[in-house]
Amino acid sequence: MPTSRPNSLSHLCQRVLDIQPKSILDVGCGFGSKGVLFREYTDIWNLRYDKEKWETRIDGVEIFEKYICSLQKEIYDKIYIGDILTIDIKSYDLIYLGDVLEHFTTEDGKKLLEKLILKSKHLIIATPLKVFEQSEILGNIYETHKSQWTPEDFVGASVKIIDNVIFAEYEKKVYYCEAMKTFGEKIKMPRYNSQTDIYSPVFFQGLYFEEDYQTFLNHKGIKQVFWNGSDVLRMLYNPNWIEIIRTFKTEHTCHNKQLQDELASVGIRARIKPIFFSEIEKYPLSYVYSETPQVYMTCNDGREEEYGVNQVLEIAEETPDIKFHIFGINGQNTDNVIYHGWVEEDEMINLIKNFQSCLRRNKHDGFSQTVMKSILMGQYPIVYNFINGVWQAQTKEELKEKLKLLKEQKEPNFKLREKYLEILNS
Repeated sequence: MPTSRPNSLSHLCQRVLDIQPKSILDVGCGFGSKGVLFREYTDIWNLRYDKEKWETRIDGVEIFEKYICSLQKEIYDKIYIGDILTIDIKSYDLIYLGDVLEHFTTEDGKKLLEKLILKSKHLIIATPLKVFEQSEILGNIYETHKSQWTPEDFVGASVKIIDNVIFAEYEKKVYYCEAMKTFGEKIKMPRYNSQTDIYSPVFFQGLYFEEDYQTFLNHKGIKQVFWNGSDVLRMLYNPNWIEIIRTFKTEHTCHNKQLQDELASVGIRARIKPIFFSEIEKYPLSYVYSETPQVYMTCNDGREEEYGVNQVLEIAEETPDIKFHIFGINGQNTDNVIYHGWVEEDEMINLIKNFQSCLRRNKHDGFSQTVMKSILMGQYPIVYNFINGVWQAQTKEELKEKLKLLKEQKEPNFKLREKYLEILNS
């Protein structure tokens, strides 16, 4: 029906308050009552009463278009019309599947759960403890009841019975090794515990070492793997690791086409979707035009050749009208080369926010966080490897040509910024 029992509403609203999601998908939104509650306990609860100030993305899915009226259109940002099994949806902090699962066959219901688990940090399901016979309602054949679910069907979820309603919640965990701790902690999900989370859905933030692969092998729940860069190279030289990965049906994602092609070479299909580990809001549009451009790059100690520092130093001698800033290492400053050493992120933001470009010269790379920050600030980054929409320069001469082009860029790179904002929010 376009409505549902109110039995578990207080629990649902409390969970929204606990989670404070930035994005929500309401599957089977019907009359839209849950959308109103979601809006109330996200934006309105945080005193963002005017619609122009709403920050939470709340989308809905409804297979029966006649249910949709002006109410839902005011509350939801987007309403998908169609079968959730076939609709290509974004990823969400919270997906709610309320009084919907029983309208699918058991087989299709399991497919739906897997799809939604992969697309959410939290998946909340409400379905009757006892499903009664039901057919078409209000001319909607999709109201037919087709399956009965039990608490035991939701392995890996926390389950409550609230007034004859099964209330199940899947909370995705993140796994990362100590070497990735700096980045792993920025992913706002609880860290995986191999003792207590063995059946929970898990997002593997890179696989670098034998212990990572053993954890992946031993985990019994749904798994997702994100490939960052050097982890792909390490795997390609270890046939045993390749075999472990290929043994399981797993969703794979990576930063760019180079990594996608390398994974494909050993039979691993991955989609491209870069991760940004910082907060988008910290990098507002700040590009300022300059006839004497300033560019910057990062490097780690002892890896100057890998990061292309020597090539950049040669170019600096030949382009005295451009100032080069190098972060992460120390060195001898010149008239147009400034070494900053290691600085905190906020300090670096303040230093680079009005610059014109960042340089990324690594021949094997993921999607550098420095490049993404440059894009968000409206700059014109220059990279060695192909990144869609970004200036590419592999040779010294190509890099010099791109640096000259900076003097012609009188406006921020709006198009590139909007493109990647959409990708990051998808």
